[in-house]
Amino acid sequence: MLEQRWIRSFYINEGFFVPGLWNLSRKHFRIQASNWRFLKLNRFRSRLNVERLRQLCIKFSPIHVYFSVLDWLFPERVGKKYKARYAVPVGGEYVVDVDSYVFRRRHKHVRVGSSNVCYECLNISKALTVQACESIEEYYSNIAIVFSGRRGFHIHVLDFDFRDWTRYNERNPIKSHEAARFKFSKTIALETYVFDRHHFTLSVDPMRVVSVPNSLNAETGLKCLYIGRRKDLEKTTINSLLYDANPALTIYGYPEPARAVK
Repeated sequence: MLEQRWIRSFYINEGFFVPGLWNLSRKHFRIQASNWRFLKLNRFRSRLNVERLRQLCIKFSPIHVYFSVLDWLFPERVGKKYKARYAVPVGGEYVVDVDSYVFRRRHKHVRVGSSNVCYECLNISKALTVQACESIEEYYSNIAIVFSGRRGFHIHVLDFDFRDWTRYNERNPIKSHEAARFKFSKTIALETYVFDRHHFTLSVDPMRVVSVPNSLNAETGLKCLYIGRRKDLEKTTINSLLYDANPALTIYGYPEPARAVK
Protein backbone atom coordinates (compact mmCIF):
# COMPACT_ATOMS: atom_id res chain seq x y z
CA MET A 1 0.00 0.00 0.00
CA LEU A 2 1.24 3.51 -0.82
CA GLU A 3 2.30 5.86 1.95
CA GLN A 4 0.07 8.81 2.81
CA ARG A 5 2.49 11.39 1.38
CA TRP A 6 2.40 9.61 -1.98
CA ILE A 7 -1.38 9.43 -1.97
CA ARG A 8 -1.57 13.14 -1.14
CA SER A 9 0.88 13.88 -3.93
CA PHE A 10 -1.38 12.12 -6.42
CA TYR A 11 -4.38 14.30 -5.61
CA ILE A 12 -2.26 17.44 -5.59
CA ASN A 13 -0.48 16.84 -8.89
CA GLU A 14 -2.48 14.44 -11.03
CA GLY A 15 -5.29 16.73 -12.17
CA PHE A 16 -7.96 14.49 -10.63
CA PHE A 17 -11.33 14.69 -12.40
CA VAL A 18 -14.57 12.73 -12.71
CA PRO A 19 -16.33 12.67 -16.12
CA GLY A 20 -19.52 14.70 -16.33
CA LEU A 21 -21.55 11.52 -16.79
CA TRP A 22 -22.02 11.51 -13.03
CA ASN A 23 -23.87 14.21 -11.08
CA LEU A 24 -21.59 14.42 -8.06
CA SER A 25 -23.86 16.84 -6.21
CA ARG A 26 -26.38 13.99 -5.81
CA LYS A 27 -23.88 11.36 -4.73
CA HIS A 28 -23.08 10.20 -1.21
CA PHE A 29 -19.30 9.89 -0.70
CA ARG A 30 -17.23 7.73 1.60
CA ILE A 31 -13.51 7.22 1.90
CA GLN A 32 -11.42 4.48 3.46
CA ALA A 33 -8.73 6.15 5.54
CA SER A 34 -5.21 4.83 6.08
CA ASN A 35 -6.36 3.24 9.36
CA TRP A 36 -8.97 1.29 7.29
CA ARG A 37 -11.87 3.16 8.87
CA PHE A 38 -14.68 4.49 6.66
CA LEU A 39 -15.56 8.18 6.80
CA LYS A 40 -18.56 9.97 5.30
CA LEU A 41 -17.59 13.09 3.40
CA ASN A 42 -21.04 14.60 2.93
CA ARG A 43 -21.35 15.43 6.59
CA PHE A 44 -18.52 17.93 6.12
CA ARG A 45 -20.32 19.52 3.20
CA SER A 46 -23.68 18.37 1.85
CA ARG A 47 -22.93 19.04 -1.84
CA LEU A 48 -19.58 18.01 -3.31
CA ASN A 49 -18.03 18.81 -6.66
CA VAL A 50 -14.78 17.54 -8.15
CA GLU A 51 -12.62 20.29 -6.67
CA ARG A 52 -14.07 19.95 -3.17
CA LEU A 53 -13.68 16.17 -3.38
CA ARG A 54 -10.05 16.59 -4.42
CA GLN A 55 -9.40 18.91 -1.47
CA LEU A 56 -10.85 16.36 0.95
CA CYS A 57 -8.72 13.63 -0.61
CA ILE A 58 -5.63 15.79 -0.11
CA LYS A 59 -6.65 16.30 3.52
CA PHE A 60 -7.37 12.65 4.37
CA SER A 61 -5.10 10.77 1.88
CA PRO A 62 -7.58 7.90 1.53
CA ILE A 63 -6.81 4.34 0.45
CA HIS A 64 -10.04 4.30 -1.57
CA VAL A 65 -12.66 6.87 -2.56
CA TYR A 66 -16.24 5.69 -3.06
CA PHE A 67 -19.57 7.14 -4.10
CA SER A 68 -23.13 5.79 -4.00
CA VAL A 69 -24.82 4.04 -6.90
CA LEU A 70 -28.02 5.92 -6.02
CA ASP A 71 -28.54 9.64 -6.46
CA TRP A 72 -29.99 11.40 -3.42
CA LEU A 73 -31.95 14.58 -2.85
CA PHE A 74 -30.20 14.91 0.54
CA PRO A 75 -26.93 12.92 0.27
CA GLU A 76 -25.78 14.24 3.65
CA ARG A 77 -28.62 12.31 5.32
CA VAL A 78 -27.62 8.88 3.95
CA GLY A 79 -26.99 6.44 6.77
CA LYS A 80 -28.55 3.17 7.84
CA LYS A 81 -30.68 1.42 5.25
CA TYR A 82 -33.88 1.66 7.29
CA LYS A 83 -33.44 5.45 7.49
CA ALA A 84 -32.42 5.95 3.87
CA ARG A 85 -35.88 7.00 2.68
CA TYR A 86 -35.38 10.28 4.56
CA ALA A 87 -32.47 11.04 2.24
CA VAL A 88 -34.93 10.61 -0.68
CA PRO A 89 -33.45 8.58 -3.56
CA VAL A 90 -34.07 10.37 -6.86
CA GLY A 91 -32.64 7.75 -9.22
CA GLY A 92 -29.34 6.02 -9.72
CA GLU A 93 -27.28 3.69 -11.83
CA TYR A 94 -26.88 -0.09 -11.87
CA VAL A 95 -23.32 -1.34 -11.36
CA VAL A 96 -21.79 -4.74 -12.09
CA ASP A 97 -18.41 -5.76 -10.66
CA VAL A 98 -16.50 -8.03 -13.02
CA ASP A 99 -13.61 -10.07 -11.58
CA SER A 100 -11.76 -12.89 -13.31
CA TYR A 101 -12.12 -15.36 -10.43
CA VAL A 102 -15.83 -15.89 -11.15
CA PHE A 103 -14.66 -17.73 -14.29
CA ARG A 104 -12.76 -20.80 -13.11
CA ARG A 105 -10.01 -21.02 -15.68
CA ARG A 106 -6.59 -22.07 -14.52
CA HIS A 107 -3.70 -19.96 -15.67
CA LYS A 108 -0.25 -18.90 -14.63
CA HIS A 109 -0.42 -15.69 -12.62
CA VAL A 110 2.00 -13.18 -14.12
CA ARG A 111 2.31 -10.32 -11.65
CA VAL A 112 2.92 -6.83 -13.00
CA GLY A 113 5.58 -4.93 -11.06
CA SER A 114 4.85 -4.18 -7.40
CA SER A 115 1.13 -3.59 -7.99
CA ASN A 116 0.24 -7.28 -7.45
CA VAL A 117 -1.93 -7.16 -10.60
CA CYS A 118 -2.08 -10.27 -12.79
CA TYR A 119 -1.92 -9.69 -16.55
CA GLU A 120 -3.94 -12.78 -17.48
CA CYS A 121 -6.58 -12.11 -14.79
CA LEU A 122 -7.21 -8.73 -16.38
CA ASN A 123 -7.43 -10.34 -19.82
CA ILE A 124 -10.12 -12.70 -18.53
CA SER A 125 -11.94 -9.84 -16.77
CA LYS A 126 -11.84 -7.81 -19.98
CA ALA A 127 -13.47 -10.61 -21.99
CA LEU A 128 -16.15 -11.12 -19.31
CA THR A 129 -16.84 -7.38 -19.20
CA VAL A 130 -17.31 -7.18 -22.97
CA GLN A 131 -19.69 -10.15 -22.85
CA ALA A 132 -21.70 -8.65 -19.98
CA CYS A 133 -21.96 -5.30 -21.76
CA GLU A 134 -23.33 -7.00 -24.86
CA SER A 135 -26.09 -8.53 -22.75
CA ILE A 136 -26.85 -5.27 -20.92
CA GLU A 137 -26.98 -3.34 -24.20
CA GLU A 138 -30.08 -5.31 -25.17
CA TYR A 139 -31.85 -3.24 -22.50
CA TYR A 140 -29.78 -0.08 -21.93
CA SER A 141 -27.35 1.90 -24.08
CA ASN A 142 -25.72 4.44 -21.76
CA ILE A 143 -22.89 2.37 -20.24
CA ALA A 144 -19.60 3.51 -18.73
CA ILE A 145 -16.73 1.14 -17.90
CA VAL A 146 -14.18 1.84 -15.16
CA PHE A 147 -11.06 -0.17 -14.35
CA SER A 148 -11.22 -1.19 -10.68
CA GLY A 149 -7.51 -0.59 -10.11
CA ARG A 150 -6.82 -4.26 -9.48
CA ARG A 151 -8.54 -7.40 -10.80
CA GLY A 152 -11.35 -6.24 -13.01
CA PHE A 153 -13.84 -3.63 -14.12
CA HIS A 154 -17.01 -1.85 -13.04
CA ILE A 155 -19.86 -1.58 -15.53
CA HIS A 156 -22.00 1.50 -14.80
CA VAL A 157 -25.44 1.37 -16.43
CA LEU A 158 -26.24 5.07 -16.27
CA ASP A 159 -29.70 5.00 -17.85
CA PHE A 160 -31.02 2.19 -15.63
CA ASP A 161 -34.57 2.95 -14.50
CA PHE A 162 -36.03 0.85 -11.70
CA ARG A 163 -39.54 1.53 -13.07
CA ASP A 164 -38.68 -0.75 -15.99
CA TRP A 165 -38.67 -3.69 -13.57
CA THR A 166 -40.99 -2.89 -10.66
CA ARG A 167 -43.54 -0.45 -9.30
CA TYR A 168 -42.61 2.49 -7.12
CA ASN A 169 -43.29 1.96 -3.43
CA GLU A 170 -43.66 5.41 -1.91
CA ARG A 171 -43.48 4.06 1.64
CA ASN A 172 -40.28 2.12 0.93
CA PRO A 173 -38.47 3.53 -2.14
CA ILE A 174 -35.25 1.67 -1.32
CA LYS A 175 -37.13 -1.61 -1.63
CA SER A 176 -38.24 -0.58 -5.11
CA HIS A 177 -34.65 0.02 -6.19
CA GLU A 178 -33.60 -3.29 -4.66
CA ALA A 179 -36.39 -5.29 -6.31
CA ALA A 180 -35.64 -3.79 -9.71
CA ARG A 181 -31.94 -4.61 -9.43
CA PHE A 182 -32.75 -8.15 -8.38
CA LYS A 183 -34.97 -8.73 -11.42
CA PHE A 184 -32.47 -7.21 -13.83
CA SER A 185 -29.59 -9.16 -12.31
CA LYS A 186 -31.55 -12.40 -12.66
CA THR A 187 -32.22 -11.57 -16.30
CA ILE A 188 -28.65 -10.90 -17.39
CA ALA A 189 -27.20 -13.61 -15.12
CA LEU A 190 -28.74 -16.15 -17.49
CA GLU A 191 -26.68 -14.74 -20.35
CA THR A 192 -23.30 -14.00 -18.73
CA TYR A 193 -20.61 -15.55 -16.53
CA VAL A 194 -19.95 -12.49 -14.36
CA PHE A 195 -22.08 -13.41 -11.34
CA ASP A 196 -21.35 -15.60 -8.37
CA ARG A 197 -23.31 -15.22 -5.13
CA HIS A 198 -21.11 -12.35 -3.91
CA HIS A 199 -21.26 -10.31 -7.12
CA PHE A 200 -24.99 -10.93 -7.51
CA THR A 201 -25.59 -9.57 -4.01
CA LEU A 202 -23.45 -6.52 -4.74
CA SER A 203 -25.36 -5.70 -7.91
CA VAL A 204 -28.73 -6.01 -6.15
CA ASP A 205 -27.80 -3.75 -3.21
CA PRO A 206 -28.95 -0.13 -3.86
CA MET A 207 -27.09 1.08 -0.76
CA ARG A 208 -23.67 0.01 -1.98
CA VAL A 209 -20.82 2.33 -2.86
CA VAL A 210 -18.34 1.93 -5.72
CA SER A 211 -14.93 3.39 -6.58
CA VAL A 212 -15.00 6.94 -7.92
CA PRO A 213 -13.70 7.01 -11.52
CA ASN A 214 -10.10 8.22 -11.81
CA SER A 215 -9.54 8.10 -8.06
CA LEU A 216 -6.52 6.22 -6.71
CA ASN A 217 -6.46 2.61 -5.57
CA ALA A 218 -3.71 3.09 -3.02
CA GLU A 219 -3.33 -0.66 -2.46
CA THR A 220 -2.00 -1.13 -6.00
CA GLY A 221 -0.86 2.40 -6.84
CA LEU A 222 -3.10 2.40 -9.94
CA LYS A 223 -5.99 4.65 -10.89
CA CYS A 224 -9.56 3.42 -11.07
CA LEU A 225 -9.38 4.49 -14.68
CA TYR A 226 -12.41 5.64 -16.63
CA ILE A 227 -12.30 3.79 -19.97
CA GLY A 228 -15.56 4.63 -21.74
CA ARG A 229 -17.97 2.36 -23.57
CA ARG A 230 -17.69 -1.28 -24.57
CA LYS A 231 -16.02 -0.47 -27.89
CA ASP A 232 -13.41 1.60 -26.06
CA LEU A 233 -12.61 -1.37 -23.83
CA GLU A 234 -12.41 -3.71 -26.83
CA LYS A 235 -9.77 -1.46 -28.41
CA THR A 236 -7.79 -1.19 -25.14
CA THR A 237 -4.93 -3.64 -24.58
CA ILE A 238 -3.92 -4.64 -21.07
CA ASN A 239 -0.53 -3.04 -21.65
CA SER A 240 -2.08 0.32 -22.56
CA LEU A 241 -4.61 0.03 -19.74
CA LEU A 242 -1.92 -0.40 -17.11
CA TYR A 243 0.15 2.37 -18.67
CA ASP A 244 -2.77 4.81 -18.57
CA ALA A 245 -3.79 3.70 -15.07
CA ASN A 246 -0.29 4.38 -13.75
CA PRO A 247 -0.33 8.01 -12.56
CA ALA A 248 3.24 8.85 -13.61
CA LEU A 249 4.39 7.75 -10.16
CA THR A 250 8.08 8.36 -10.72
CA ILE A 251 7.41 12.06 -11.41
CA TYR A 252 5.90 12.54 -7.97
CA GLY A 253 8.41 10.51 -6.02
CA TYR A 254 6.48 7.22 -6.01
CA PRO A 255 8.03 3.80 -6.37
CA GLU A 256 8.88 2.64 -9.90
CA PRO A 257 5.67 2.28 -11.94
CA ALA A 258 4.43 -1.17 -12.85
CA ARG A 259 5.08 -2.28 -16.40
CA ALA A 260 2.92 -4.81 -18.11
CA VAL A 261 4.60 -8.05 -19.12
CA LYS A 262 2.78 -10.55 -21.24
